Amino acid sequence: MTASLNGRVIAFVEARMQSEMGALVERHGGIPFAAPVLQEIYAADTPEVSGLIDDLCAGRIDIAVLQTGVGTRALFGAADALGRGQELLDALARIMVIARSPKPAAVLRRHKVRIDLMPPEPFATEDLLEAAQGVDFAGREVAVQAYGGPNNLLARTLRERGAAVREVSLYTWGLPDDPSPVLELIRRLEAGEIAAVAFTSQPQVPNLLAIAAQAGQEAALRRCLNSAAVLVASVGPVCTRRLLQNGLKVDVEPPHPHMGNLVLALADRLDAPEPGRQ
Repeated sequence: MTASLNGRVIAFVEARMQSEMGALVERHGGIPFAAPVLQEIYAADTPEVSGLIDDLCAGRIDIAVLQTGVGTRALFGAADALGRGQELLDALARIMVIARSPKPAAVLRRHKVRIDLMPPEPFATEDLLEAAQGVDFAGREVAVQAYGGPNNLLARTLRERGAAVREVSLYTWGLPDDPSPVLELIRRLEAGEIAAVAFTSQPQVPNLLAIAAQAGQEAALRRCLNSAAVLVASVGPVCTRRLLQNGLKVDVEPPHPHMGNLVLALADRLDAPEPGRQ
């Protein structure tokens, strides 16, 4: 028998796949509450991005490492805006392409780009580096699409393996224009109306705390998230690490890092009826 969320309110801070996450919560018997904390800001017209496309198209890059679906879409979007979409596709066909996870891989496949290497779950930096043990990086130019910010472990290790590494940020995670859903989330957490808060990517953690801090509510948010009354659910190890680094507990993490598995893991944890409910 499938576990149920039993009518509990499940909050989540996902922005781009808000409707999909809400549908998953409803499908498993919960009540979704969305409080998005991210806004994608593309860096398509920066000299850094146009320089990357120039070097890819000119054959000055040997290996491309694409870490996120958002960043991979931004790369193709920037090339299209420069009128160099087909040039970029031709360039990627000539070099080694590494996808960190299924998200960039899905974008690459939509553009019919060959993927030479993708690590196994949970798609953390350590998994990528392990999967790339057999790759000869010595003396090769490696372009790394930054994960919304620098990945010091990845860049440092590739340099230790002999690569010339260039990290390029194709987007950043800005704060949402409207913080009111997050403030309502904090109010409802304090009122005991929310059973769990789900995190589906690591950049959500500092953004949520930043919005709360701007409103003078960070202490209240931390108190609620670290209380026994609220479950904190993380989609996978990368997100879990960020939560713990920021002083927040993690109660639920699925065995496989996908939103569907996250909701199922929450349902398993919350399957017992609340006191007084039949």
